[in-house]
Order: sequence, then C-alpha cells, then structure tokens
Amino acid sequence: MSRCIINQLRYLNVVRRCSVMTIGSASRGVSSSSTRDDKTGSMRHTTILVQQGASIQELPVIVRRAGRREFVAYCSNTVPPKRQEESVQEIQVQTPPMEVLSSIERCLTCNGVLALMNNLPAEDFSPDICAFALEKLFRTETVFTLRNVEQSRVFLRLVGRLLERGDTQLILSVMERLKNLLDLSQTIEAFSNELLMRNTDNHLSVEEICEAIELCVSCGQREAAEKFWTGLAERSREIDVQNLARVYRIAPMLKVTHRLLISLLDRRIGECWSGLQAPAVVAILASLQKCQSPPFRTMQSLSRWLSTNIHAIDEALLEAIVASLTHLQYTDGQLERSLERYVKARGVKIQRQTLIVALLNFCAAFRIRNFHILNGCSEYFVMNASLVEPKHLRAIVAPFGQLNYQPINGMRFWQALEAMMERNFGRMAPGDVISIALSCVYLEMFPLNFVKRIFNPYFLDVMHQASRQEIVAHHRMQLKLFDTAMALECAEYDGPWLPRDHAARSIWQDGRIKRMLNQISQHLENIAGGYDRYSTCVCLAQLPLTELHVIDVLLHPAGLGGAWKLRPRSERNIHTAVLVHLPEHFNSTGECLSGAQSMRIRHFRKMGLKVVTLNYDTLSRLKIHPKELNAYLVERMKNSLPAFPA
Repeated sequence: MSRCIINQLRYLNVVRRCSVMTIGSASRGVSSSSTRDDKTGSMRHTTILVQQGASIQELPVIVRRAGRREFVAYCSNTVPPKRQEESVQEIQVQTPPMEVLSSIERCLTCNGVLALMNNLPAEDFSPDICAFALEKLFRTETVFTLRNVEQSRVFLRLVGRLLERGDTQLILSVMERLKNLLDLSQTIEAFSNELLMRNTDNHLSVEEICEAIELCVSCGQREAAEKFWTGLAERSREIDVQNLARVYRIAPMLKVTHRLLISLLDRRIGECWSGLQAPAVVAILASLQKCQSPPFRTMQSLSRWLSTNIHAIDEALLEAIVASLTHLQYTDGQLERSLERYVKARGVKIQRQTLIVALLNFCAAFRIRNFHILNGCSEYFVMNASLVEPKHLRAIVAPFGQLNYQPINGMRFWQALEAMMERNFGRMAPGDVISIALSCVYLEMFPLNFVKRIFNPYFLDVMHQASRQEIVAHHRMQLKLFDTAMALECAEYDGPWLPRDHAARSIWQDGRIKRMLNQISQHLENIAGGYDRYSTCVCLAQLPLTELHVIDVLLHPAGLGGAWKLRPRSERNIHTAVLVHLPEHFNSTGECLSGAQSMRIRHFRKMGLKVVTLNYDTLSRLKIHPKELNAYLVERMKNSLPAFPA
C-alpha cells in the first residue's frame, strides 16, 4: 500500500475540528501505528490527531477499504456500505428447532458436537444454533481440547456463521463465555473484530458499545477496546440519564481514549444531571476517582445535584459520595452548604457512624471550619459515644484539633472521649492514641489520665512493631511533640518523659517560605537594624527538632545568631520570632490558624519569645510594592504577641 486516503471526518458534537493527515508507510503526517489486516482484508488500524479546543490527542481508529488502493475512516460520509447479505439490520430472526438444540445438549464430547453440526442441513445452520453449540463446547471441554479444534473446519464455520448472521446481543453473550478461555486468542480476536466492524457501521447502541468494551478488556483485547470511542462519539446524543453512569463505568478501562470520553461526558452531564439517581452519582464519582481527572464542570453539576437531592439521599450513598469528593479533592460553597443543611436536619438521628467519619474527614481535608457540621458531629458523638467503634475514634476527634475548634458541647464531649479511651485503650492502635492525645493538646485539653499508659513500655513496644519504618518515625515524632507540649503547657505534668534528641539531622522547611524570605531580606534587615541582628531557619535547643518548631526569622541583638547562645527563659521579650504562615496553615476562609500552628505560637511565647505572624499570601501580593510591604511589616511588628509570664 503506497498511499491511503481518509476523507473528512464527521465527529458529531464532540470535536470542533478534526485534523487528519494522510496515512501510510510512505506518506507524510501521521503514520499508521499498525497495519494488521482482519481476515477479509477490509479493515486496518491507524491513529489520527483529534483537536478538541486547545487539546490535541492522538487516538486509535480503524479504517475500511474503499477501493483497491484507498481506505476511508470509520465515520466518513463515504463509508462503503456492507453487502446486503451482511447487513445486521436485515438479519431474519428465526426460532431454532428444539430437536436440534436437544441433540446438541445430549452430546457428551467435543467430537460429538462437531460431528452433529457437520451433518446439520444448511437451513438449520442458524446463528442461534451456532451460539448454542459453541456455548456447549465452552461448558464441557477444557481449554486444551478447544485449542486443538479451534482451527478445524466445523469450528471455524460455527464462528463464521455466528459472526456473519447473528445479532449483536447473541455475539456478546457468546463472547461473555470467552472471558474464561483466554487461550482461544484467534476466536476472541474474531469476535472483537466483528464488534469493531459493527461499531464502525454505527450498528451498536450505547449500551452494546459499553458491554463490548468491558468484554474486550476482560478478554485481553485492550487495543480493540480503545477503538470503540468512535461509536460513542457518533452516538453522543443518545447518552442520557439512563446510560450515563454505564458509560462512566467503562472510562477507567480505557488508557488512551479515556480523557476524550470524560470530556464528552462532561458535556452530556451538564444537560441531564437533574435526572440522575443517587446510585448513578456514586458510580460516576467512583469512575472519576479511578481516572483521576475530574472536569470542573462535571463536579459543578454533581454539586448542584447534591444540593437538590440532599434531603432524599440514603446515608450509605451519601457516605460514598462524600468519601469520593474527599478523594477527588473537590469542594465548593454550594457543597458545604448542602452538607450543612443535612447535618442540621438529621444531626443525632444519623444512624451510620461511618457517615460522621466521612463528614469530619471531608472537613479536615478541605480545612472547613463549619460551625453547624462540626457541632452536629460532636453532638452525635456525645449521644452515641458508647456505640462508636474504637477504630473510628481518631477520625472523629482529630479534625477538631486540626481545625482548632472547641466543640460547643464542651466538657460533655471531652468526658465522653475520656470514657471511651478508658474502656478501649487496649484495643486502639498506638498511632490512633497518640494522634488523639496530640489533638487534645492542640485545644489545650491535656489528657493527664492517660500519660502513664502512653509512656508504658508495653505501649511503646507495640508502637515500634509497625511494619513500615517511616510510620514508626512519624509516631515517634508525634510522641516527642506531645511530651514537649505537655511539659511546656501543663503545670501538673510530671515530664518530660523522653530524653532530649541530640542527633544531628536536617530539618525540612517549605521552599515557598525560603524563597519569600530571600525576596524580602532587605526589608527584614532594615527592620532588624542590620544583617547581624536577624537569623533565618532557627531551631531552639530546648525544643525538639521538628518542622513545627522551626523559627522562620529570629530577630535578636547583634552577635546572638546561634540557637545555642539563646537564653529565652531568663531574657524574656528580647528576641522576636517571625513566623510566615502559608495558606494551608489557616482554615478554608483564611480566618483561623490550625491547631498545630496555634500550639506552635504558644510554645514560642512560653519560651520567652515575642511572636510576629506574617501571611504568605499578603507578602506575595506586596513584594512588588516596597512601600506597602515595609508598612505591612512594621504594622505586624507593632502588633507582636508578647511572651507569656515566666
């Protein structure tokens, strides 16, 4: 083949412009990725460039023989029509004789079935009988036997007649049996090629295309599965409320064309989101979660759907929806208000504690400090504390500490937590216990009753038995932080219980903070009174070497830049710790610092330092305006927080 011609494509309602180059081994532009022929020699495989807005993708398609030396693409307006005897739409459906089916069923061996079919009159050789004979062979014979007869004349005649005359549903039902017979590669390829040919002729419905993709993937025909996108593009207007979730389910099965399919569905869901049912929404979110590419308009449509139907959603389905939204990292104001309405309406009437866990995980993931959601969850915990499983306790308590939110029911919440910890301490994972204890410290609720049980040798041994070393290191760091916080902030604490860490190791500091400090270094020098009067990335010897206890900028008298020279306990309010807070240090509205950052400020003030907080976003906005930046720094210095009394 020296030259192949593709006529203009009609990519209906999906692409605005389709760039197709000449195809062939000696041609220019996009070359054929494969030139494998089917058995009739009328189909070949290639790739085309498809432009959709600003996105250009190389997608696989099949082309059909138009003449002796020419091919046309699947959806060209000059696709050669099939011969009349091959037209699927003109196949006459006949009821197979029951005696023939009974005879096939009575056969006990493969040779018996093949001999019976070989002697069958031509008028009885219908697609239904061929399908029944093939299914009988698949049921009764081993893969080894079937491989031996796969190239026999009678077997090939059975397959050929079924593919030539059978309707699509019959072909799909037989191919379903082939999922467990993957060694019959030639037969499977013949089935997938026939389905592809019917797809190119636009003879498959949306549901049949989805089923064909699932079967091709299950049978190892992934290349064939990728080419069915053309049928879905041609029938995009037929994708509606009834089959939208089904099409979404097959998107993760496609590796090359799933992005185009998701884009196509993005337009369809905008038109039919209001008619979706909750199970369909769960399926759609699960598919988007697997594809890891949720379009913004799709998520907006699902958010509107949730706002409309929040009052009528089953708890289990709502839990799945919230968990998927958390994993997809999507939230908006409408979504938050929908969940707020649900918690206000249901509150303590919620039956599933896992739904409460999902709601709190959602709030923690997006730093949503919503009064109604958090208080509704805390009230549920107080009323149902005895029923909460120990494995869920950390997920319920930790978000309150992370968001620096004190539950409105106050002491009842902490008393219920203490009673739960007392009953289930031995059944809880050490990491969960430490996270809960640290969350209590964030909110200045010190768990003194559990200190001796936490620093018990048995508890520490269990903590060190974690399978992954990085998990053990994380738990050790949390435990060191808890010990230091209790020693600094709780007068009744007997510690510290852990030895001071003298090991030399590097401390990670966010690169955004480092770059920002370099960019405003001249302003810091002017405010400090000289380059020798401030230091960056300082760690106090009295505090553990953790990321949380790194001082971004320390203003000090000249010549006292080393952390080992500081005496903050005896010289209070002499040194100033300047902390740069990133957006993730605040809640979603940027109004309140997280529990860990609030505790960090308290620790520096306990150590005798004045504390100045700077907003990273404000610094980024003002760094190109020197006067405004200097005024902002001076104003923040004037409003510094003094050290706590000794």
